[in-house]
Amino acid sequence: ATGDLEAARMALARLKRAESDSLPRLLDRALEICSRALHVGRVGVWLLDASIPGLRCIHLYDTEDPAARPGEVLLEADLGAYAASIAERTYIASRDVRSNPQTVDLVAHYFAAHDIVSTLDVPFYRDGAVAGVICHEHRGAARDWTAAEAAFAQCVAEIVAHALTAEDLIAALEALQQYERLQQESLRERALTRVARGIAHDLGNTLQSIALQTECLRAVADDPESVREAAARILDLGRHAKAVLQGMRDYAAGDHTQLEPVVIDDALDGAHSTLRALAGEDRAVTLTPGAPGAVVQVSPTGFTRALANLVVNAREATEPGGVIAVSTSCDGDAVYVAVQDDGRGMDEATRQRVFEPFFSTHSDDPQRGFGLAIVAAGGRAAGRGGAGGRAPGKGGRLGAGAPRG
Repeated sequence: ATGDLEAARMALARLKRAESDSLPRLLDRALEICSRALHVGRVGVWLLDASIPGLRCIHLYDTEDPAARPGEVLLEADLGAYAASIAERTYIASRDVRSNPQTVDLVAHYFAAHDIVSTLDVPFYRDGAVAGVICHEHRGAARDWTAAEAAFAQCVAEIVAHALTAEDLIAALEALQQYERLQQESLRERALTRVARGIAHDLGNTLQSIALQTECLRAVADDPESVREAAARILDLGRHAKAVLQGMRDYAAGDHTQLEPVVIDDALDGAHSTLRALAGEDRAVTLTPGAPGAVVQVSPTGFTRALANLVVNAREATEPGGVIAVSTSCDGDAVYVAVQDDGRGMDEATRQRVFEPFFSTHSDDPQRGFGLAIVAAGGRAAGRGGAGGRAPGKGGRLGAGAPRG
């Protein structure tokens, strides 16, 4: 009856909203509703499969054989006139599959094996092309199909088509999310590698300087004052190494963006002993404070770390007896910290790459090439100006600027 079909159509509409998150469950209920509304014993969803080629049953409801499972295949070569009819018509309403020219070719290959006498088959579309067919199959006496039943079957086909499209979208979204997860994991691994190499670089410099100061201790063992000075420098280097490790712990804990107001000249003076130790006994480190009272929002550990890397870089670019000059200056609201040495300088090609991680003019050692990259990264992380450099024919200078706080 028309009223029964309308009630079934409403049930399908509610089903679409309530169970669209599970395609198998939606199809189970949809085919059961169709079977009861049209009084047919078997309803199947078939998809066109170019790999066969032909039709493959992907979902099935059978009242006489509840154990029936999808998966049956109908080859294109066996479909005969049925294939063209599905592509050309809005539906196939066959009273008797054995006498209907549109379905007779399938009697031997399919209908006879399942005792199907009459069928109402409706194609469904995706991207403007036939993607499959919903088959409502009747057992028993031959049966005529009404226009209302055909309209209902077409409604079912549209619901199934929408459900399959939604499933494809969900699958595509899940694939995209999985790809994004893999990309994030890859980025995290690369970031961890860079952090590990950065730590190794900083601590390697510090340990090298400690070793140099220890050699100095041995050389001046008979001079108590020199021993005390060398021991003090070793203590400063140890504090610097501890601060680097604490900075990494803070970074891992998410505290790496916390800045403090720092009197820049005082911070420079406090770092002098560590910088002298990092430069070694055969290089001089001079301080020229030129920003009296200037306060800048920085990470104290990060500031010392940047200076340490600049001084180590200058040490490697100078000869014994060289001078490394550290100075501050003001220009309006900006405060500048500069590290300058009297070494051999850089050519233009080197200057263009000086802040790249892993780039070094010294060797292929993977622990090298991080000092200036760490300085540049620290400036970007703080969001306080940038870093720049120039390379005169003799000597070199690198500096960073930040607004006053």
